[in-house]
Amino acid sequence: MTERARKLDASRLRVISGGTPTPAPSYRLLTQVSAALSTSLDLDQTLTDILERMNALIAFDAATLFLLDDSRTELHVKAALGVPVSLNEVKSFNVGEGVVGWVVRHGTTALIQDSSKDARYKPTGPERRPKTVLATPLRAKDSLLGALVLVRAAKEPFGPEHQRLVEAISSQAAVAIDHARLFETERQSRRRAEALLATAQACSEAVTLPELLQTAVKEVAFTMRATIAAVIKPDEERQAVEVTYDGLEPGSAALQILAGRPLADLTALLGADELSQPLVRRGADAKRSTQEWWPGSECQVLATVPVRWQTSLTALLIVGFADPERLQPAELELLDEIGRQIALGMERLRLQSRVQEQQNQMAIVTERNRIARDMHDGLVQYLYALGLSLEHARDLLATDQVSVAGVLTGAIEQLNHVLSEMRTFIYQLRPIIMKEKEIGQWVVDLCHQFQQATGIVIRAEVGEPAGQELSPEISIALFRIIQEALSNIYKHAHARAATLTLAFDPHGVRLQIEDDGEGFNPSQRPQPGIEHGRGLANIEERARDLGATVRLKSAPGKGTRLEAAFPYSR
Repeated sequence: MTERARKLDASRLRVISGGTPTPAPSYRLLTQVSAALSTSLDLDQTLTDILERMNALIAFDAATLFLLDDSRTELHVKAALGVPVSLNEVKSFNVGEGVVGWVVRHGTTALIQDSSKDARYKPTGPERRPKTVLATPLRAKDSLLGALVLVRAAKEPFGPEHQRLVEAISSQAAVAIDHARLFETERQSRRRAEALLATAQACSEAVTLPELLQTAVKEVAFTMRATIAAVIKPDEERQAVEVTYDGLEPGSAALQILAGRPLADLTALLGADELSQPLVRRGADAKRSTQEWWPGSECQVLATVPVRWQTSLTALLIVGFADPERLQPAELELLDEIGRQIALGMERLRLQSRVQEQQNQMAIVTERNRIARDMHDGLVQYLYALGLSLEHARDLLATDQVSVAGVLTGAIEQLNHVLSEMRTFIYQLRPIIMKEKEIGQWVVDLCHQFQQATGIVIRAEVGEPAGQELSPEISIALFRIIQEALSNIYKHAHARAATLTLAFDPHGVRLQIEDDGEGFNPSQRPQPGIEHGRGLANIEERARDLGATVRLKSAPGKGTRLEAAFPYSR
């Protein structure tokens, strides 16, 4: 340091030693340092600025700021000025080692006038001349964070004035470091939460597996600020790579060559045989593992995270960073959690696929049942009535040939209804009879046809509509239920007369069919089958499928009454 610099240094420090406070450069420096530390959260740049401002006031040859590591056993360089080597080459110190280690261990300032005469001083490079050293602890409240070390030639030693100023600045720097660390911790926590939230959202909203994996790996690449990112999915037997997904834009074309390759070759390249836990490779190993897939990526650290559901390996999540310090234990833990989120999303899609398959099978069974009901309640009933008409015509040939023509005409009409039902059945349309006539009219016509074919007197009473239309499903169900009920009256009840009432109210339509037949005990009704028929079971199934209610009242010798209540829409 020159004589002019020494005199300038002394004049600048007069205010600290009790001189005239007029220019007060030291106070001004403290104010500037305080403002810089309180307004900036870029700790590295702020600390470098502080060292430069101190150098303008105190004129040192070199300054180094050390911080304790997480284990609080080692001190590492956080900022340096005038050090003739890069920060990565500056020697770190254990607590208690060297002057910086001594300061941290004892929590007090060390002022060394001649480094060659003090055993605490450990040089970090070749020493040609003695040094004067001023080292102060960095303390925030009750927490010791590290130390600040200033060095210059021994012939220009630091004095008590320098010590007081550096201690004041160190106190402010320690508070700033503590705040910056809290901010970085909060920022990392927020980044972790954002990464987990984005991945969880992608895994919960995706409707296909490719969409899930592609979206998830892109979210990982973005939120983790990764140099490379990919998801590799093995096949069902976990023997070969099935497909790969790149999280970068544009994606790596070389990555696609992995598809079809044995999974064992990939795990060998990654340096792991089973990958039961996340694997980290650094330096040359990381570059060698990724150079083939991401040429020129300069990846310095690579994490391979197994995506597992229970004990099964479902995918591999590969994330790399150019900064070797970027992947810390917290980030690796985050990647492991993201892997579990991806596994959960893949399992969700697998279960949804199985549920969809089961629903499809159930839909097929339901459709088969519907077709069976429609055939039984529609075509079968018409054909049965047609058979009755033809039998009636045959019986009349011997006694009343004049009436045969009318019966045959009715049979032809019934045959036409059969053809209409078949067309309806094929095209899944409403019965044509229901399209052509109002509901009341087709109920009356149906009862009239039944009476002509069977001789059973049917009295039909249809109320006035309530101003709402029945849905097609409800209309068809009413039509089929009336057909089935009338058929049961003829085949099983042996009734002479029956009454059908159809009433409309604001909530729905009510159907009541009552006969004077033999009746039966509903609790002893046989199980539906080919030999016993499925008429009543079909009626109950139709009503249940459409949200309707059915009540059946009967007793031996007292006839039967069927009541059904349907809403206007399904």
